[in-house]
Amino acid sequence: MNQSSTIPEVQERIQRCQRFLRLMTGIILGAFGLIILMSTVSTGPLVQTSGKLLYYLIVLAAFSSLGVWLYRVRMEKQLGSTGE
Repeated sequence: MNQSSTIPEVQERIQRCQRFLRLMTGIILGAFGLIILMSTVSTGPLVQTSGKLLYYLIVLAAFSSLGVWLYRVRMEKQLGSTGE
């Protein structure tokens, strides 16, 4: 591959990372909202179990976001070193 064909590929990867990060942000905010809403309505066993599952979803989304963000930063550095 020559340099001119790799720049658009790297830019496309960065865009995909951005979309993923926006999706994870939405999932985190939605899960927080559901936890708050459910715990306001009830504190029963179903709500406690659902809250725990949503909490683990938030943690998983946060770690996934961190990994994708680190990957995106590496891609941006690669794009900067190619001379754009």
